[in-house]
Amino acid sequence: MEGKVYFNLFNRYIDLSFSEDIPMEYVDMCAQKLNSLTQDIILTICKYVIDFCEDVMINYDEVDYPNGLSELSCDMDILKYTQPITLIVDEPDDVGIVAINLYCKCAWDTENDMQILINNDKVVYVGVYDGLDPWQKNLSEWGNYVTGYRL
Repeated sequence: MEGKVYFNLFNRYIDLSFSEDIPMEYVDMCAQKLNSLTQDIILTICKYVIDFCEDVMINYDEVDYPNGLSELSCDMDILKYTQPITLIVDEPDDVGIVAINLYCKCAWDTENDMQILINNDKVVYVGVYDGLDPWQKNLSEWGNYVTGYRL
């Protein structure tokens, strides 16, 4: 099923995607959590997004990146170069635990885009969009900047 959800961190509506098997109450919990991310979670996301961005820019230095991307004045500035597109609500292992799956566009990797996964208020994956699930047990086996991945 599909819909729209407002993402207040970016002051815009993004797509919402979920299976009809997922309880609407759980979908609502995920949408609410998206709009109540703590400052600590947001800064953690920014840190790993910057790691991803810097890694790509170092390894693909022949690409023309947007002005200012390599000279951020604070970690939150990376959000200016990130555009969330879809909140994907995956089948939960536990309906009492909220998990966020965000598909995003990013200015430094326009071919692969970016995925951010949060499970139980913990950032568990930041990297290229690979259609991963925040409930997966093997997230460290992917190109996951949270677990120290580098190109």
